[in-house]
Amino acid sequence: MNSPRAVTPTREPVLTTAGVTAAAAAVVALVVAFGVDLTPAQTEAILGVVAVIAPLVVIIARRWVTPSADVVEQRTGGEVVAGAGHDTIPEGEVIRVVHD
Repeated sequence: MNSPRAVTPTREPVLTTAGVTAAAAAVVALVVAFGVDLTPAQTEAILGVVAVIAPLVVIIARRWVTPSADVVEQRTGGEVVAGAGHDTIPEGEVIRVVHD
């Protein structure tokens, strides 16, 4: 039986829906602060659309990211180092030097 993986910051590297919605609310507040006249109804409509679109954006974004806990190797400057998901080499240890 497969058990779901725990959702932790290392397993979930994409912004959450709440984060996207909060960012949109901050942008709306910024726009209003710079003099754009938005009625309360317009503000609610904008945030309502964001609340519908944000989960879709997060779901789509998850297709293109790898949770940090699953990274086996990663390039850091001119070196490839072991990631958290490497099973034999400690995280951060240099595996090889990259020559461009």
